[in-house]
Amino acid sequence: MRVREAVREAWRDVASGAGRAGTCALVLAVLLVAVVGTRAVAVVDDVRAAATWVASGAATTVEQADGRIDGRACSALGEVDGVLGAGALRRLEEGTTVRALPGTAIPTYEASPSIAGVLAIEGAAGAPGVWVSAEVAEELGVAAGSTLATSDGAVPVAGVYAWPDDGRDPDLAYAVVAPVPGDDEPFDQCQVTVWPQDPSVAALLRGTVLPSSGEADESRPTSGQLNPRLGVTFAADAGADAVLLAAGAAGVSGLVVGAAAVFRRRLSIASDRHVGVPVAHQVLGALVQHAIWGAVAATVAVAVASVLCRGLPTEDAGPVVTEAVLLAGLGVVGAVLGAAAGVASVRERALHRYFRTR
Repeated sequence: MRVREAVREAWRDVASGAGRAGTCALVLAVLLVAVVGTRAVAVVDDVRAAATWVASGAATTVEQADGRIDGRACSALGEVDGVLGAGALRRLEEGTTVRALPGTAIPTYEASPSIAGVLAIEGAAGAPGVWVSAEVAEELGVAAGSTLATSDGAVPVAGVYAWPDDGRDPDLAYAVVAPVPGDDEPFDQCQVTVWPQDPSVAALLRGTVLPSSGEADESRPTSGQLNPRLGVTFAADAGADAVLLAAGAAGVSGLVVGAAAVFRRRLSIASDRHVGVPVAHQVLGALVQHAIWGAVAATVAVAVASVLCRGLPTEDAGPVVTEAVLLAGLGVVGAVLGAAAGVASVRERALHRYFRTR
């Protein structure tokens, strides 16, 4: 029997249902969906938890040193791998007085423009004007693109940033931030948002502090999280051990289903071998059959994982789907190996025993 004939015979077994390919595909699909789906849910939950952790300000470190922060050095940290945003701030002694609230001065800060990455400004990038907190915007009825009527005249609002009461330092919750490009004057603090976490950034932050002047009343630099409520570090639930466990479960599932499919047909395999069909051709035929229905089962599992990723950004969903493909692929490999091992274990001399126990 030529190889082509062995492959054609395997395909006929699948198409006719003689090999119970549909049943095998269904069983393996259920097992792979359980493994791949469980893993995908865990990873998706971690991705969403990480996004919440970063958005809360837990991934933002603040280096505080009044009048001693080098704004250019702070902004330069934005070029470091993993840094989502970095910028310097200093508070002005006089706030902004708006005509709608003549008796109230809104706290005002000057900042390096690069801090927009930390504040997650909603508005036109690089547009002239000031940034206002969501609380100020709501109270005064302004938005990005509108103007703020102050005692010194109309000031364009370039953007709005959210600063919820979720445990973070409340200083910027009700404030106006004015970007000051190219300012060489020292600032009071440097804020850096890093993800994934990188302990080495702490040393880089300390490098933004200007040398001490030696004055007795000079404050010492301090460093800490913007919002420590969610913990100092982010701990993912779906770690490396869980990946290995899922990979093992997927491979074993395929191996068991593949071997069981061959075991059910051991009488037919032994009979064919008795009439002269080579073992190698039987193994090849089983590999083809198992690869076909295994691929169908894997496709179902990957489709389920893709659905579980709905709502995630493409850059976050991509790795989850890729991992699902790898896990499902291990299931197919397990099924193929189970087929090869099963066919090799069938003995022609046991034909009569297979017949009696059929």
